Amino acid sequence: MPEDHQGTDFRKGMIRKRLEKVRKILLVLSGKGGVGKSVVSATLAAMLADSGFKVGLMDADIYGPSSALLFDAHTLPKEGKAGLMPPARGGVEIMSVDLFAAGKPVPLTGHGARQVVLEMLALTDWGELDCLVVDMPPATGDIMMALTSIAKDEVAAVVVTMPDRLSTTVAHRVLEILRSGRVPIVGVLGNMIRSESGDGPVKGGAAQRLAREFGVPLLGLLPYDSGVTEAVEKSSIRALMSTRFAAKLHESMNPYIGGLHLRRRKPSKS
Repeated sequence: MPEDHQGTDFRKGMIRKRLEKVRKILLVLSGKGGVGKSVVSATLAAMLADSGFKVGLMDADIYGPSSALLFDAHTLPKEGKAGLMPPARGGVEIMSVDLFAAGKPVPLTGHGARQVVLEMLALTDWGELDCLVVDMPPATGDIMMALTSIAKDEVAAVVVTMPDRLSTTVAHRVLEILRSGRVPIVGVLGNMIRSESGDGPVKGGAAQRLAREFGVPLLGLLPYDSGVTEAVEKSSIRALMSTRFAAKLHESMNPYIGGLHLRRRKPSKS
């Protein structure tokens, strides 16, 4: 379907219907690859699930999907009466193109990638979710615009950046687009921050300046942690959750979770 006729795309109505029972959609963006956005997304989803929330993780990064790998998920979504039912790992429902591609590359144009994301959103039956975490692609265009236009009232965004100039420059553009689109910004996360001595306080001046310029919270400075690489190599979300990185992410995000208007689920009776 031509881009000029997106307004008549029947999938938008289907997607709105799918997302009616999703209380909050949290976009995790960076604008460029290699800043740890996917690890932040997966860890945040697992953290919310461990805290008693019903959580989904949508991998919208078609060219470099990694959510299934991080959760060691290999099961194809099941076909239910209402749509595709995503497999659950560690209390998180996961939808990723990699569940279908099984690690093989997906050669698509930018328009094609957008269509795949829309198809996944239109076909996936999430049911009731407290939060759908979306691992966004390293770009500032079509997919972000589509998601924010379809479910604007439920959407909020977290921007991940590294301390180098290129990462913060691209993150600056992402924040400008979010602000111009009036998308609520939860805040900025500085990632892979090294201390000057290797064991002292981390330095994250670039992330701090970025947050200050846009008048949004600096959620936290996440340390460079070799344990993250080891956990990813094992495809172990549990190992990832035991890292210093995860502990700092929990500390950074915990004060803001209440502001996302999530409802903690009561434990089910056995």
